[in-house]
Amino acid sequence: MKKALLFLLTFSTLYSFQYDAKFYIGLGGGMQYESLSEDEFDGATNSPAFGSLKFGYGDIKAYAIEIVLNYIDNQSNIFSPNDSAKYGMDVALLKAFPVSKYAYPYIRGGFGAGEMKVQRELDDKLSYSSFNIGGGVFIPLTKVFDMEITYEYRFTSYESIDLIGETLKPHSHINQLYVGVNYRF
Repeated sequence: MKKALLFLLTFSTLYSFQYDAKFYIGLGGGMQYESLSEDEFDGATNSPAFGSLKFGYGDIKAYAIEIVLNYIDNQSNIFSPNDSAKYGMDVALLKAFPVSKYAYPYIRGGFGAGEMKVQRELDDKLSYSSFNIGGGVFIPLTKVFDMEITYEYRFTSYESIDLIGETLKPHSHINQLYVGVNYRF
């Protein structure tokens, strides 16, 4: 599986050389809604604050690869009395479609990992991994700046939690709405 993902990442990067590929940096934020599986944990968290810093390479009209650093201000008490911030990193492949010079819709998919601070007796952090898929649109503002609006679905799997006599393997479904600005150079 790792070899297949590495091949796809390399292929998409090499394929983007045929276009007007550029490096870009993006900054943005948004809202997310996370619902945990009911049989393991009963809860949902609405995190009004999440921010992302992304580094990408590709063409606004074709293919790109992105590395995204995430910060999520998690405001819940599901895993501990006071769940805290989540920090994560995602790698995503992106395919844009040049339908007009004013908007470039795209689809994206990727995977990520990170950790969340918790206040438990034996643990102070909880690791997670995710599979992400979504879509959005790039709206060019100038030759070097563009605005990005994205919806993304994430299937997140948390590390196992040991309880006395039982081990839980929580997972969640996350819906995110992201708005950001990219600078291409």
